[in-house]
Amino acid sequence: MSTEFVEGWRIAQTLGEGTFGEVKLLINRNTNGTVAMKTVDLKNFPDALMMVKKEAAIHSRLKHSSIIKYFGHRHSKDHYFIFLEYASGGELFDRIEPDIGMPHPEAKKFFKELLAGVEYLHNNGIAHRDLKPENLLLDEHGNLKISDFGLATLFLCGGKRRKLEKRCGTRPYLAPEVLSQLPYQAEPSDIWSCGIILVSMLAGELPWEMPSGDDEDYKLWKTTDYASHSPWCKLDTLALSLVRKILIPTPSRRYDISQIQSHNWFTKSKTCANKKVGISVLSDRGFDDARPCYSQPAPAAVPFSVSIPPNESDIHSFTQPTQVEDLLLSSQIQTSQTVSTTLNNSIQKLVKRMTRFIVCLSSDEALATLSQFLDDLGYTCKINTSGLVTITTADQRLVFKSNVIPMNHQTLMDFRLSRGCGLEFKRHFVAIKNAMSKLISKGPMMWPVAMATNTVP
Repeated sequence: MSTEFVEGWRIAQTLGEGTFGEVKLLINRNTNGTVAMKTVDLKNFPDALMMVKKEAAIHSRLKHSSIIKYFGHRHSKDHYFIFLEYASGGELFDRIEPDIGMPHPEAKKFFKELLAGVEYLHNNGIAHRDLKPENLLLDEHGNLKISDFGLATLFLCGGKRRKLEKRCGTRPYLAPEVLSQLPYQAEPSDIWSCGIILVSMLAGELPWEMPSGDDEDYKLWKTTDYASHSPWCKLDTLALSLVRKILIPTPSRRYDISQIQSHNWFTKSKTCANKKVGISVLSDRGFDDARPCYSQPAPAAVPFSVSIPPNESDIHSFTQPTQVEDLLLSSQIQTSQTVSTTLNNSIQKLVKRMTRFIVCLSSDEALATLSQFLDDLGYTCKINTSGLVTITTADQRLVFKSNVIPMNHQTLMDFRLSRGCGLEFKRHFVAIKNAMSKLISKGPMMWPVAMATNTVP
């Protein structure tokens, strides 16, 4: 089922949610074009207006192949809408197999694209400040796109450089100086986060919960005895050599981007840079943060006031498809939900996720069975009338959702992260899938069928 946002544009799928709102997929009925729409709830979170306006102002200035495209924004009294490029390949964390990682050629490809995007940001005086796999999306060809500029800020403006003073980001990915050496330089802190992302891709786990003197794993890293311990023992010699140059606690000694790009891991190891990385349909293949994460960008606290841009018209000065312009200018927001009676060929546009499977049960049976398994595994779950299950771990650090959708005498169970660490979410998904393995359909699931996930909510 779907709802109409404005005339000609229907809301096809919820991509994610965060503290202040949701991200939804919009599909144009006439052209089949797609846009990701982030909605910020100003009625319940009026303080979010200034935050999201800054995010839009920064993002609107960015044009790079490794950064999600910004199309524009509009707002009403109760909502602020940002329209972005839709990355149908899903989130990078979904490609990381817990405790294993991903093939080195894929990790290298994604890391190169990440560094290219970060280099562009830094060259334009912008620090992202929340780089992590949950904020790295993939387009339909498997190309990495940096998203979520809710914590981004300017550190260089008008030729004047400033140090940063805000402690923000996601704990496992934070540079140590963000926690202990305020103020800090912008670029090295983002580069540290890139190093943690590289470890997660190569090892399938995060090295520590937080880079502080209270964390035993981080203290081990600063000794000579770390190499025999996980995740470091999973990295080959070249990769570990590079990581050692990136994850240097002293920012002034840390490799910069040009040094990283000159390292032997880049210049001598095998690459798949010229090969498209395919997206699997299904695969078996922690540490929470300072704020819930969106599948596509979420707003966050903004500590620094800057003059960008000076007026609203500056934000609308961009080239965009006509159909997106209709979204920006239309005031015909529906006050009631218009239900679509069919799923047309645009179902192919829905986001790819590896965290789904089909069970040989009716939807009611699947819902009851899932609820029982979740209870046995120690989760707390809440079921609403539309077949959406909200699942919370015992420690309440992770929240994810499952849509239970009837499909031809079987039921699709589609899981998505709501709040917490993507790697931890994948671990919990695998545990639930293993527990329900005897009920899972063994036949092949074609991608058009797999795409038929719940649309709204």
